[in-house]
Amino acid sequence: MPYLIIEHLEKVSEWLWLEYSHVAEWWKDKLIFTNVRGYEREKLAKLGSVIGESVTRFPFDRSKLIVLDLQAEEELKPEDIEEDTMIVVGGILGDAIPRGRTKEFITSRMEGVKVRHIGKPQYSIDGASIVTKLIADGRKLDGIDYEENPTIKLDEFSEITLHYAVPKLNGKLLLTPGLIELQKRELGYTKADEEISDEELEAFFEGKGEL
Repeated sequence: MPYLIIEHLEKVSEWLWLEYSHVAEWWKDKLIFTNVRGYEREKLAKLGSVIGESVTRFPFDRSKLIVLDLQAEEELKPEDIEEDTMIVVGGILGDAIPRGRTKEFITSRMEGVKVRHIGKPQYSIDGASIVTKLIADGRKLDGIDYEENPTIKLDEFSEITLHYAVPKLNGKLLLTPGLIELQKRELGYTKADEEISDEELEAFFEGKGEL
């Protein structure tokens, strides 16, 4: 199984922690964080291996590296990936309009690496990592479903729209676990100690209930 490298470029907010935790569920012990500041190393080490140096400066074998970049010309294919391939994802919380920060902070600083995209949609960090895992497992990009800018209903009158794509598997959105609860708390709908069960989440995504 290949490795996934997240070049850490944000502070570890609660939102980012949820995304990173979701990535760890999919990539397990093949997850590596690079560019990690000293005070965040202990926290991120709970999810994967940690390297303080940036991937752009660490002496990886660059022939084994693939950088995921929305601006790349070629799509990522299963045949691009070998057992010792290292796939680099930018640990960047996206903007509604992409600003090309992966190219600015990673791709432009790494000569000799392959650069690939995973389609036109902009994904979250965990979404991109899941799509990459599915491709590494043999799926072709055009066989991976997603929903772009999904709208999530919070109650009878309120909803939020996520300004990125979310991958789908067997018809279900692979939304970041805990994200709905976080949004509801930040908007004042629930208290931090009020939890939403997995059964409630599943019913919500199947259109059989509200949160």
